[in-house]
Amino acid sequence: MKTINKYTAFFLLLFAASIFAQIPAPENLTAEFRTHGPTPTNAYGFVELNWTMPSSPTPTMYHFKIFRKDPNSTEFRMIMDGWRGTKFFDYNVTPEKTFEYYVKAFNSSGISPESNHATVTTPPIPDFVKFVSEPPRTGSVGVQFVYDANAVSNNPTAVITYSLELSPDGMTIDASTGLILWTPTMSGDFHVQVKATSSKGGVAFHGFKIFVYGPLGFITGTVTDDSTGSPISGVAVYFINLGANRHDLTYTDNSGNFNKALPIGWYKIKYLKASYIPEFYNDKSDFRTADSILLGDFAPFNASAGLSKVPPPVFYNISGWVKNASGEPVRSAMTVFLIRNTPNPNPSIVPLHHTIVTDSLGNYNFRVIGGMEYVVFAKPFNHTYYPEYWNNKRSFLEADKILVNENKTDINFTMDLKPVYANGVSGQVKHFTSSEGVPAHITLYRLLNIGFRPFKSTRSDSLGNYLIENLEPGKYIIQAIPRFPFFPGYYKQSGVAKTWRQADTVTVTETGVLLALDINLLARTDTGFAVIAGKVRTTQGDNLVGGIVLAVDVEGNIAGSAETDADGKYSIEDLPAGNYTLAVDAVGYLQGTTPSLTVDYANNSSKDADLLVSPTSTTSVGDKTNGTIPNGYKLMQNYPNPFNPNTVIRFGLPEKANVKIAVYNLIGERVANLVSQELNAGYHEVQFDANGLSSGVYLYRIEAGSFISVKKMLLLK
Repeated sequence: MKTINKYTAFFLLLFAASIFAQIPAPENLTAEFRTHGPTPTNAYGFVELNWTMPSSPTPTMYHFKIFRKDPNSTEFRMIMDGWRGTKFFDYNVTPEKTFEYYVKAFNSSGISPESNHATVTTPPIPDFVKFVSEPPRTGSVGVQFVYDANAVSNNPTAVITYSLELSPDGMTIDASTGLILWTPTMSGDFHVQVKATSSKGGVAFHGFKIFVYGPLGFITGTVTDDSTGSPISGVAVYFINLGANRHDLTYTDNSGNFNKALPIGWYKIKYLKASYIPEFYNDKSDFRTADSILLGDFAPFNASAGLSKVPPPVFYNISGWVKNASGEPVRSAMTVFLIRNTPNPNPSIVPLHHTIVTDSLGNYNFRVIGGMEYVVFAKPFNHTYYPEYWNNKRSFLEADKILVNENKTDINFTMDLKPVYANGVSGQVKHFTSSEGVPAHITLYRLLNIGFRPFKSTRSDSLGNYLIENLEPGKYIIQAIPRFPFFPGYYKQSGVAKTWRQADTVTVTETGVLLALDINLLARTDTGFAVIAGKVRTTQGDNLVGGIVLAVDVEGNIAGSAETDADGKYSIEDLPAGNYTLAVDAVGYLQGTTPSLTVDYANNSSKDADLLVSPTSTTSVGDKTNGTIPNGYKLMQNYPNPFNPNTVIRFGLPEKANVKIAVYNLIGERVANLVSQELNAGYHEVQFDANGLSSGVYLYRIEAGSFISVKKMLLLK
């Protein structure tokens, strides 16, 4: 028995050793320091680890343990256990220190030896300089202009010096304090650029424009309540200079009086106060019909006005239910959002959003103010269901807008189940300039063979933090839709992505949450009184729903934006006067643009501009005519059917025609555009690649002239 035990123990040890030998050590481990982006004061950086696994023995699935030796330490400690993938970011590093790493692979069979060791020394924190002061934007002839420019460094020992890179004649700056002095001798626009140089190597530039007034006149007046005759304090009074394409602002005092010195010229005047209906001088309702007044340097011009109270709101209900495909209630948090550009004379009484919870039967009911548009969002408490916007939409931009002029019932949701993955993406939406958090709607667009398609959405918290879990593995881009005054944007590791084609793609694996995917957004810096409106259509002739139309100025900055509605219409309001190019940002479409448009406050305060966008990719159509012309329009059954993942669709045309062929899922969502072009008479075929789509029944539809036909096909994977 003792002999048998010895042999048994020997073979067990030999077997265990053979198992251990089957797991090879990771190879080619590298460690490199990376910076987060152009603002090192916001985030110092991280160490990126990369490694490989040998191709022999047969590749298998591994988890990894990651070890690090800290500065002034002789021992390694494990900083990650159970990591999937061969890339890892170590964010817990400090400047000017040396870190050493190694990795081990493991699975149910055992654990590998150590990988090679990789060492990295982190750099010092870079010197970052920024201006923290804002200059006056106006001046007057003969009056000294004073601006104390002030810049700071993230290095407290740095010494900042100042210089003028661009300035009008006679302007001076104190190199040590940044004090700028100048006495203008003529009116007009003057450009200035100040440079701040740090003794530690950092540099910052600050450019701005000064508008210098000529001879002045005075506008005075009193604003009262139309119904009571009482003075109204705190009314914002805008003076829009039609010749200079700019505006000035003052407020009424406790007696409702205002007084403003302005350059002589032609003006329009607007009065604005919460809880009152806005109006222009002489009881006009909008800028285009408002009276113009001529201000001279003689007696003051009296521009008194009376404002009417906003009438009490009328309330209606938005109601419906949330259930699964079996008709069972799905307990959900329901949020109703007021559309940002809905006309509203009294924004203070209208909440931007409101959240409630469905009852035990899945029912919900919102009480909302009538005359406005809303979007409804359902987020199930049970995370095995996808959240969605009404009407079965994955993104905020595509969501159906509900115009409420009566009670709206049957705003119902049938929630879809989703597969379960222990993964996700997370980060924060930030203002790029201040790094402050910005609340926003977040949408993930997944890359399929037909391009990026909206996959899943959520709403960030009040600080802009977001987390989206349980994602199908694949490549994604991440979009943020904020409230005014911020512009929409996308995730990009460094800087700002204004459009989807500038976005960085992130790869989501079956396990692991991607961290620090921060989205930097720009904000509107100026407003005006001009409007550009129009319609956006696709090359297939459809209205573009949920596209973002951007007004870009001559310096490449976004001055305004608007979203297209269900009819493809948009309206960019409150633009400053100037020259603009319009660009359409819509995921999956090429960027449609317009020639330069000019708006001013004199004769061109509004412009109409329609745009056309086309999909990013098209599918070639094979000509199978062989001299045969069908005697009528035909759509044949795809072959093979069932298919995986490719199939061919044949069709016949008796005459030359504009042909559109698209593929839809069973809930009516278009998943592919196959054809959109004019074709000659004869037989044709087009190939459909369904790689990236899930198994199921799909519909393909042809439209040629007055001929429309739909057939089913089955994808089996």
